[in-house]
Amino acid sequence: MEKSFKESMRWLHTWSGLIVGWILFAVFVTGTFSYYKDEVTLWMKPELHYSKESKNSLDIAKQKAIELAQKNSNISMTLPNSRSNIISAMWREKSDNSHRARRVYQYYDASSGENINTRQTAGGNFLYRFHFELYGFPRYFSRWAIALATMSMFVAIITGIIIHTRIFKDIFTLRAKANPRGWMDAHIIPAVAALPFHIMITYSGLLLFARLVMPWGMQAAYDGDFREYRSDLSNLKQTQIIHQNVNKKAQNESLSLENLDKVLINANKVWPNNIGGFSISKNKNASYKIQIRPKETSSIFSSKFEREYLTYDANTSKLISKNIPPTTSSNIINTNTTFATLHRAIFANSTMRFLFFICGISGIVLAGTGLVLWIEKRKKKQKINTSIGFKLVEKLNIGTITGLFIAIGIFFIANRVIEVNIENRHLLEINTFFIAWLICYVHSFLRQSKKAWIEQMIITSIIYFSIPILNALFWTKDLLNREIMYFYFDLFFILTAIVFAIGSYFLIRNSKKGLK
Repeated sequence: MEKSFKESMRWLHTWSGLIVGWILFAVFVTGTFSYYKDEVTLWMKPELHYSKESKNSLDIAKQKAIELAQKNSNISMTLPNSRSNIISAMWREKSDNSHRARRVYQYYDASSGENINTRQTAGGNFLYRFHFELYGFPRYFSRWAIALATMSMFVAIITGIIIHTRIFKDIFTLRAKANPRGWMDAHIIPAVAALPFHIMITYSGLLLFARLVMPWGMQAAYDGDFREYRSDLSNLKQTQIIHQNVNKKAQNESLSLENLDKVLINANKVWPNNIGGFSISKNKNASYKIQIRPKETSSIFSSKFEREYLTYDANTSKLISKNIPPTTSSNIINTNTTFATLHRAIFANSTMRFLFFICGISGIVLAGTGLVLWIEKRKKKQKINTSIGFKLVEKLNIGTITGLFIAIGIFFIANRVIEVNIENRHLLEINTFFIAWLICYVHSFLRQSKKAWIEQMIITSIIYFSIPILNALFWTKDLLNREIMYFYFDLFFILTAIVFAIGSYFLIRNSKKGLK
């Protein structure tokens, strides 16, 4: 019976991983890039690369905020931090084509305060949103597809632990040969090395889709009224918010630099040298309130929708409210927030973010080797390796694994070579991404599989080697005077190129051995 159970788990592991394996690979790749989505967006706006934080950065931000507050009822200023070297301002303007107000961004040099005009780009946000809702499909359908793929991944992880009884022993055994045993080792090692991460990232991903795939509790309790549900959820978040009395009489105040200075001095006493930004909003009674955000937060309870902040009355400089997550006594909500924070790495400092990135790479290797392993195990079975299903999986593997990296590389190149002032420039970047990916799929079906692998890996290597070169050719400013963060991008591109060059070398060598 034990053998029968294990065989059932092996069958479930194989097919739960294969059927959605191509989606999972794309999710892991784009999700791993998403840990640095802000940095990717900055890289794709080279006009911002030469801004450097200075002792005047806060003074510049204050002056710009006062100017913008005269014209806009709500503005948000972000100061330079470990992930960004610029001062940015954001406000909302009504759009002619939509009922919703659109976000408007303005960037400033952190040393001089000079306005910086940037190119339009899809940036890291495209990869981030592709990670959980693909692109070009109805949002409901695409999120369901990702949710089902995530569930399959979770099943594959659990069944993988069950069937590999020697899983921890096997991690110290690497047979680096292009055979099923070698591919099995390459599949197991990243699985075990980052097993807690894989379990966490998959389970937390499921929780993020909970309202989509399991909406019945909310629908039954609120008759499908999601707004009422959100309202009640917000009302729970009161346990650690400190409120002070606020003068609600109309005051017709004007916001001065002196007011803002006093508020920031008070906030600095709470968060010494950790002010990351501030927002200014005009109340209905014409008074102003100023909300201060920390530069870094290490709280595991800080989520995308639940951040630390201090709110001050601009006129009196007194604290109105203080939000310190968790702001609810509900263990259920706090647990959900914690998993959401872990998934998005919102709390992570530079070191922790890099570790998440490395674990993400292990997930890419895990998904990719799993797809290849399915093929390698069946190559010697004559009836199977000539079947349509086998050929289809083999071709899809090539187009997905190497094709996606080619598409992302072309996406980065397009950012540099497309005319800066062209209309809908960001859509052209996205179009080049998908055209490149489609060509890779077509190429994989037209060529013999082994040749397709070699050719696409060589092309991938050439593309990533060329990105730093094209960056220098199409952006002629002083490249050596950039912030250090942008040199890390060049290093990443070169390392990626080397990995694919080594992979193509071994494939060529093995193919020559096969001919002898």
